[in-house]
Amino acid sequence: MPLHVLILAAGEGKRLRSAQPKLLHLCSGLPLLVHAVRAACELDADSVHVVVGPKDEALRTALANYPVAFAVQDRASGTADAVAAGCASLESSSGTLLVLNGDCPGVLASTLRAFIATSADIDATVLSVRPDGRNDYGRLLRDGDGRLVGIVEASDAMPDQDTSPEVCAGVYCFNLEVLSGALGKVDTDNIQNERYLTRVFATLSASGATVCAIPHGDAAELHGVNSRAELARAEAFLRLRKLTCLMESGVTVRDPATTYVDVDVSVGMDSTLYPGTILEGSTVIGTGCVIHSGVRVTDSQIGNCVTIFDGTIIEGSCVEAEAALGPYARLRPGSEIGACVKIGNFVETKASRLGAGSKAGHLTYLGDAHIGENVNIGAGTITCNYDGTKKYKTVIDDGAFIGSNTALVAPVRVGKNAYVAAGSTITKDVPDGDLALGRGRQVNKAEWAKKKD
Repeated sequence: MPLHVLILAAGEGKRLRSAQPKLLHLCSGLPLLVHAVRAACELDADSVHVVVGPKDEALRTALANYPVAFAVQDRASGTADAVAAGCASLESSSGTLLVLNGDCPGVLASTLRAFIATSADIDATVLSVRPDGRNDYGRLLRDGDGRLVGIVEASDAMPDQDTSPEVCAGVYCFNLEVLSGALGKVDTDNIQNERYLTRVFATLSASGATVCAIPHGDAAELHGVNSRAELARAEAFLRLRKLTCLMESGVTVRDPATTYVDVDVSVGMDSTLYPGTILEGSTVIGTGCVIHSGVRVTDSQIGNCVTIFDGTIIEGSCVEAEAALGPYARLRPGSEIGACVKIGNFVETKASRLGAGSKAGHLTYLGDAHIGENVNIGAGTITCNYDGTKKYKTVIDDGAFIGSNTALVAPVRVGKNAYVAAGSTITKDVPDGDLALGRGRQVNKAEWAKKKD
């Protein structure tokens, strides 16, 4: 039987109080909607449709790389209308229809797969959970024999209905042909004056169709996000799931409560993450690495056995094996750090390559530079790469030695095994093996201190 998936994403998300669409808010490194779409795309469904509003171009852009189609809900008139808009976009009027909300970042494909399997031969099913504390989810109504006879929204529930501990998790499975006949019967007799999808369960139950609630043990996995507090809760849930997976794969996390790792980050076995570590985006950390406190790595590739000391910031960079970075270093986008390189405290690199074994120990700026192997960069060295209009490249060949407090005015090249004296301003190329001095000659005034008065 064909399987179709509808992801509801047309809601306005007003409770989040944001100019940005709710479903584009980041949660563990990805927009909320992308989490749900990824889970759906793992199901090998015949189609995955995302129901959006008429002005939701930003959502379409965010999903440009995913194999989904879009259906448009012309006006925000309730989830039943959203599902009707989605069904109208399907190429088939039969099969199984899985419906889930786009603001459920924790849902797993394995949960959806098991739910679909359990729902086989049932006309309408809903995943139910028993969350701790008060919540705004629809209450499940059962008859005296325990059979599901309807779902009522929390805002419309009567006092005796509001006490039900079992609630709707916002994930549904329908026989598409049966659902199509019931959608048109959904009314707007509720506080919000909207057509709720949950109303079809009472309609179907009364008509003799088979309806069922399938319990799910992990309520946190299916929590939706409607406020900033719920966004923080969802991120904490995903973070703990990710850190648990890393620890089970052989990564030491010294303090999971203060360690932040996005869902797409990879960390190799025998690496150690100290408290306060932040790993973001598509970052890859190799095996045997040590990441100290206060380090933030974004969209970067870190090789094996790299040590990153406290307070170091790395963005869009590549670091090869056995390098040592920091403390308080900054690698800006386009930095390529070779094997066994040492980047010390308060060193900044940008769009630069440092070859294997090179060192920049202190207080240095290296921008738009190509630095060979086994080069020593003295403290206080800067590459003067910008003339106010254009940027220029500095090349330092293998084995060169750059003395402290040197200014290299690009475009300029320092040759192989060449030396630059401390305090120099270098404006011309330095040939291989030469010593360059570009500073004023020192003059000592004898007994000047006595004579100045």
